[in-house]
This record gives sequence, C-alpha cells and structure tokens, in this order.
Amino acid sequence: MTKIIRGFGIDQLSGAPSQKSAVLIAPPVYDTQYWSQWSQPYGLLRIAALLAKHGYKRRELFDFLEVQPGSRIHQHRINPGESYAESDEPTKPVQPHRISKPGDSDTLELYRYHFGKTWREFEEWLDGKGFTADNPPDEIWISAVMTYWWESVRDLIARLRRRFRDKSLIILGGIYPTLAPQHAAEFTKPDLVITGEVTEANDLWTDISLYDNPPAYAIITPSRGCPYNCAYCAQRTINEGRVRVHFRSVEDIWAEMLDKHERFGIRDFAFYADFLLWDFENNFLPLLERIAKCKSPVFRIYAPEGLDVRYLAKSQRLVDALKAAHLEKVYLPCESIDDEYIRSLNRKHVSLEHFVTAVRMCEKAGFSLRNMDVNAFLLYGLPEETVDRVVKSILFVSEIVGSIIPMLFTPVPSTAIYYRYLPYIQERGWDRDLHLLNGKLYPFLEMNEGSVADYVDLQRLMFTLNAHYRSASFQIFGKTKVSLAFRENIRNGFEDFISSFESGLDILSETSY
Repeated sequence: MTKIIRGFGIDQLSGAPSQKSAVLIAPPVYDTQYWSQWSQPYGLLRIAALLAKHGYKRRELFDFLEVQPGSRIHQHRINPGESYAESDEPTKPVQPHRISKPGDSDTLELYRYHFGKTWREFEEWLDGKGFTADNPPDEIWISAVMTYWWESVRDLIARLRRRFRDKSLIILGGIYPTLAPQHAAEFTKPDLVITGEVTEANDLWTDISLYDNPPAYAIITPSRGCPYNCAYCAQRTINEGRVRVHFRSVEDIWAEMLDKHERFGIRDFAFYADFLLWDFENNFLPLLERIAKCKSPVFRIYAPEGLDVRYLAKSQRLVDALKAAHLEKVYLPCESIDDEYIRSLNRKHVSLEHFVTAVRMCEKAGFSLRNMDVNAFLLYGLPEETVDRVVKSILFVSEIVGSIIPMLFTPVPSTAIYYRYLPYIQERGWDRDLHLLNGKLYPFLEMNEGSVADYVDLQRLMFTLNAHYRSASFQIFGKTKVSLAFRENIRNGFEDFISSFESGLDILSETSY
C-alpha cells in the first residue's frame, strides 16, 4: 500500500543511515522528441547530498539520461501505450501516434521513443554493483519530472519489484508525484510518494561526485518560489503554496561554483529558478557582477527556462551584467502578442511593451539579434486559440528577435488551465492517461480552429523564419529592397498569377496518365 507524504524528512525512515545503502535513479523518457541538454536531475542530486549529510553507508546513482560530452542521447522506437515493465523491446511492427481531428482528412504520424540508456544497460549496472534479490539496496530513490512521462516511472518500479521483490523501500519524489500524487500512487505503486519539497535538501549543493564520469556542467538553483500564479504554471503547487521567494546567499552560490570547478573542472552553469530575476538587485545581479569580475576561472552561464521580460526591461545594468558574466544565450517568453489574451492566463505583470524593451536592451548590451543569440519562446496549442493570432505572434517575434523557439502547450495537473478544461480532459480519459496531455500530441486540437495541416504549417513557418544565412535570418518587415518586394507581392495580386499556373498544373495532373 503506497503512502503519500507531505513534509517529508529523512528521520521518518526506519533504520540507521550509517547501515543503509541507497540507489538513486533518474528514469528514461518516453516521448516523440527530447532535448537532452540541461537534463541533469538536480533535485535527485540534492537528495544524494542529503543522504551523505546523514551518513548513509553507500550511495549509488544511475541516470538514464546521462550523456557524455560530444555524444548524443540513445533513442529507440517504442509503441504508444505499451508497457516495458518486462520486455526490453517493442512489439513489431512499431506503431506511431496517429493524430487527427474529427472531420479532417489529414493524419499526423509521430513515432514515440525511449530516450536514455536502455533497460538492459540498467540491469547490467545493477549486476555490476552487486544488487541482487539476495543483496538488495535498502532504499531506492526515484526522481520523476514531467507528468506526461509517468509511464517510464511505472515500468521502472515494476522492474525493481520483480528484481528485489519487496526487500527495498521505493521512494518516489519530484514534480510528477507532487502534481499528481494520487495518480502516482495508483499507477506507479512505489512504497512512498513524496509531495512538495524536502526542505532540508533545498539549499544543499548538488552532489555530482556520484557520476563515474563528471558531467560537463552543473545546475544551480539560486532561489525557490514565485509571487505570481500564471494559469498554466504549477510552481505554486510545487512550492507548497509559497508566495514569498526564498533565496540562497550569493556567497553560498559562488562557493558552490568554485567548488565544482576545483573538483570537477566545471565552467558551465545553468541557473534554474521559479523566478530568477525576482529582487535581482539584491540577489542575482551581485552574483553576475562577481562572475564578471572573476578572470580565472572564466565561467559561462545559462538560463534555459528564460528571463522575465518585465524585470529584464527594468535595468540596463542587469542586462549588461548578464553579458559581462558570459550568458551564452538569452531566452525571452512571448506567449502571444495579444495582451488581453496574456491577461486571461493571469500573466498580468507582463506586456508586449516589456518584451520589446527587453529585446532592445539585450541588443544594446551586445547580444546579437537574428542569429539565435536572443531567442523568444512562443507558446501555441493553447485551448481555443486561433490560427490568425498564432501567425501574428510568429511574424511579430520573428521581426523583433529573429529566432523563435516553438513551445507546444501542455495542460499540467494542478494548474488553473488544467482545472478549467478538466471536463474535456476527463471525457477523454486523459486524467488517467497523462501521457496523452503531452503538448506534442496537440491535446486541444479538437476544440481549436486549426487543422492538423494548419499546426504542421505553423511549425514550418517558424522553422522557415528561423533559417539563417550569413549569421542572420530574413526580416520580412525589414527595409531592404527584397523585404519591400516581398511585402508588395503579398498584397498586389501576385497570388492570382501564381494561382493561374497552379490551376494549370492541377488540370495537367488530372489528365495525365
């Protein structure tokens, strides 16, 4: 019987830590696409540090998503809906996801993959570490991230049960069990589901010493919490309702960076926080200025989750400091150019003006536009959106920034949007089959205006506008003669000239044999 625990502490576990062994596991990913950069399981690595602090006798880490520098993450095709609790290989022939819309003749086929090390590699690793049914680890800690990746957690736990029977205590924590604890308990069946924070691990440094080969980067969490509550974001649940942002000291973060460089040679640090720029004058900015002043080692920093445009637009000094501290790329959210629609998502603190101002300040600081130095996240696939609104947002972002990062929307359990459309979700059984809420499968296609072909075309449009030649993308609304001619031919009836030839080709196609 699975027990769900909130407010977990190590002292709630039985046994003396000095006599216990623990295996920590980051599961593989089942998805149609996966970006492996910055995939380090930093929550699990803080748990590893916590176990060391309590004096555990033995700790071992298996990260399915570990990738060696210069290598690509392993992937192989799997079948949608098929369990791999017992089988290492999919039933042949492998079938794709087939996405269609009632009344629409088009079907989009997307193959699903197992991303990460294989099940066979995992079993061989356990053998090599001497973990058998007769010598099981005392505890197995599993960190689960996205709710729509829950199936790999289910398969992992089933495999562990088969190997160790009930001799090991299986503990599941992370974002997925925090947002959907009942689902995790019922469908993945660990012994313990930990929801929310493990408070005593929050400010610990990630322990990357458990990797056989030290990673090329480290993830830093400088703060936790966010004062806002956007309709699509689950941070309020993850942070147990916290409104006030909790910060680590600049001195502690700097000490961690220096330690990881001295011990592991790490120069690249990715910063993950619910709201990285909150109260930046007293927190992130002093850290940036310290990084910039340090001539040896020279660190490179990253903010993969993006920078809030309202707070970025407040301070040229902040943007200059980001550049001086060697921020490699800038990512800015621009969910839509419709401010009214943005407000409907409860993002009342930002506007399109903030986005444009932030972009101009980035350019002034020395970040280059139109060559992927500055990028904009564009959210689409939202319920009840129109194709026209998305196209306008695409054209606007391309014109202002020149680089678009397409972000398909996933309704996340516990968020306002999830509950707003819960009847729609429950009617399709997706409150159980959370993997079908994956934005890459277009869960709101049926209620949206666009067809399958339209959504494919939206991606084509974004990728086309992102194309680079001689370090820049084409600017549709630019001032060159080419840009002017392009716009003129869109509105001067040239379409009729093209159509006359397309009609002729259609007739020729129909009569040829």
